[in-house]
Amino acid sequence: MTYQPDKRRSSRMPVACAAYYSDGAFHASGVTENLTTSGGCLHGTHSVRVGMELMVLLIPADQRALLIKKATVRWADEHQFGVELNEADCGTIGELDEEDFERQQGPLSILTH
Repeated sequence: MTYQPDKRRSSRMPVACAAYYSDGAFHASGVTENLTTSGGCLHGTHSVRVGMELMVLLIPADQRALLIKKATVRWADEHQFGVELNEADCGTIGELDEEDFERQQGPLSILTH
């Protein structure tokens, strides 16, 4: 058996929260299994392929929703998959009013620490 070093930049903490993800052609729901600012593991209702770029909306309990503009799928197995995140594509979502919505120049983004 070949040794595979852990290539993650930081250890992942178990985090379970509702997740919605889309590549524009499909929309699906799921739940996170673990998450950091650089990546995470999700279990969802729609299969994905390695290399896909997804938009992900996370809804943690008692916190603001998080929107990730670009989550790149790094591995996939049935309905479980891992994504790589870039902090530049992540941010929290507060209350949206009409003025905020009109200022958006594309998809919103989510993810904090």
